[in-house]
Amino acid sequence: MNKEVSNKKKITDKKLIIIFLVGVAILLATIAIVVHFSTKVTNDSYIDCAIGDVDGNGFINSGDNLLIQKHLNGTGELFESQQKNGDVNLDGKLDKLDMELIQMYATGQIAKLPYTGKEDKTENRKENAVDFKDEKVESSVQIENSWSNGDGTYSYQLKVTMDNIDDSKLRNWETKVKLSEKAKIIKSWDCESEMQDDTVVITGESIPAESTMNCGVIVTAPENMKIVSIVTE
Repeated sequence: MNKEVSNKKKITDKKLIIIFLVGVAILLATIAIVVHFSTKVTNDSYIDCAIGDVDGNGFINSGDNLLIQKHLNGTGELFESQQKNGDVNLDGKLDKLDMELIQMYATGQIAKLPYTGKEDKTENRKENAVDFKDEKVESSVQIENSWSNGDGTYSYQLKVTMDNIDDSKLRNWETKVKLSEKAKIIKSWDCESEMQDDTVVITGESIPAESTMNCGVIVTAPENMKIVSIVTE
């Protein structure tokens, strides 16, 4: 009699273990599905990227051209929003000319994307850039790119450059970029940023002595937004 009870107990324990293991497997599968769909790259992942930034990493360089090349020769595919970002001359098609313009922009031969062949680098710099300088730091901000969002607002890609001209490390600095309009930050890279009314506040821990730091910020605002001033403290 005791032996029979013992066998039944073993069977019950095995069932509980199996139920437990099945539950764990279901839980892990559920977590995997959630992670997959929450991190899945879609067409919307590239909608707010700058013109020319095909891979969505915040920079415009040969990596973007490589994706376009693969798309053109049939060895890779691009989302619709990526193709739109790659059409840097706004002629409605993605081709080798766009690749050439991206390369020219990355090497400083042209100053702005989208590019229609009419921009002058010197005039563009004078119109879109604002500078600040004191005895320790020089900073500047420029509207590198701008494009319509199709809803009455425009996106503006700001390039901020910080030059620590002192012989000691610049610590806990803060740069304020005042705009002519209230705006909303869409994304930023290589810096921490927040919007305070019409001012983009950029902060950082330190910049080594006699070194330069660059960062980018994309904001949405009404058409014809301008940079009013930049101050670094």
